[in-house]
Amino acid sequence: MRRRSLVLAVALFLCLTCGVGATLWVLVRYEPNVYLLAAVPPGEQRHQLSEKCCRELSQLYNSVANPDEEEWEHRFTDSEINSYLAEHFVQSHLNEHVLPEGISEPRLLIEADKIRVAFRYGSGLWSTIVTIDLRVWLVKGEPNVVALKLIGFHAGALPISAQSLLESITKTCQDNGIGVDWYRDDGAPVALLRFQAEQPHPTLELEMLKLEPGAIHIKGRTKDPVSLRAFLADPFAKFRLVTE
Repeated sequence: MRRRSLVLAVALFLCLTCGVGATLWVLVRYEPNVYLLAAVPPGEQRHQLSEKCCRELSQLYNSVANPDEEEWEHRFTDSEINSYLAEHFVQSHLNEHVLPEGISEPRLLIEADKIRVAFRYGSGLWSTIVTIDLRVWLVKGEPNVVALKLIGFHAGALPISAQSLLESITKTCQDNGIGVDWYRDDGAPVALLRFQAEQPHPTLELEMLKLEPGAIHIKGRTKDPVSLRAFLADPFAKFRLVTE
């Protein structure tokens, strides 16, 4: 009788363990609608949208660094950005230099009040779709400060801790000369990204960063085009080769 009870207990434990493991696997392997909706089908339309994004990025660079053009304004749609990420970004191998190890196929959706970023982490059966939901705004009264509020972080359908993401954001920004300060708003972490924070006289000023359904609209002013062009020369060398 005791042996039968022990066998039954072990069998029940194994069933529960396997059931929990299978449930977690299904949750992690789930592909969210945001990732599926952001995909642009391959074809001529995607190629044209990718080309348009490249031209707009080149125009943004040229207008920011042009000594004869102080004010600039540009608009990017998420379809253009996703087409670029699926085509030119990969074909130029820029993805191999920019994306952290294990991350591929990045996409995004732009809504009226937030940006939804998604990407594949890992490969094959051992991969998952990571989604990050961010509220983005330009901080009033502080030049060149952009706020990012983390409102969602999932692997598949499974919520995960944001600590590693916060550390990654901090390191990436610091490696690129962007100052970062953190605080919490209603329990959610908010990053204040300070562009050109170490420069006593910034060479540019962001005047508008506006999200609208399906697009992001930015506007700014260049204060010192000559110095800014020299500053951008090295970081944008690879990028110019991709967009030309």
